Amino acid sequence: MVTPSRVLKAYYATTFLVGLALTVPVAYYVTTDDVGYRGAALVILSVNVLFVMLLPLVLDWAERRYYKARFLAMEEVAKDNPELALILSSQCEKLALPGLRLAVVDDSVDEMFSYGLWRNNPRLIVSNNVLNAQAQKSLAPSIEAELTRFASQDNTLIFLMFAGFQVMVQNIIVYLLQSHIIHF
Repeated sequence: MVTPSRVLKAYYATTFLVGLALTVPVAYYVTTDDVGYRGAALVILSVNVLFVMLLPLVLDWAERRYYKARFLAMEEVAKDNPELALILSSQCEKLALPGLRLAVVDDSVDEMFSYGLWRNNPRLIVSNNVLNAQAQKSLAPSIEAELTRFASQDNTLIFLMFAGFQVMVQNIIVYLLQSHIIHF
């Protein structure tokens, strides 16, 4: 079964491999002096920044596609479940997380998961049973723990590491091309 964390891992793997594939033409243009080393590093970094910015959109799409998630703003949650809205809003206020939205999915998903872009526009994936008044009291610590994990996590560092590795690979390819070990 596809879980939100698997979608995230697949996105990491895909973007890393796409970034590696893009280092080959960048390395070629470095050897032809069309692009300098700093320009090549900037291109690789820019591609990885784009991947960071696309991450929430890809996860939103996956939630809609695989789980038929419906996204609820805090105001919508407060109408039907004021206790849950109070728990969520107090935790978001404590962690300085603006604009939390719930991605409510069917009961087959047991994983609580959060994502967003640079602590802005956070999403919390929860199952329908969280909206149940009896279940929310037992799940309140899990919700708080997940939001705390989200507040302390930054996916940007992962993509910066990807960029650093891709720059190293690009430099190795440039060396091999300039040494005539490999040819295009």
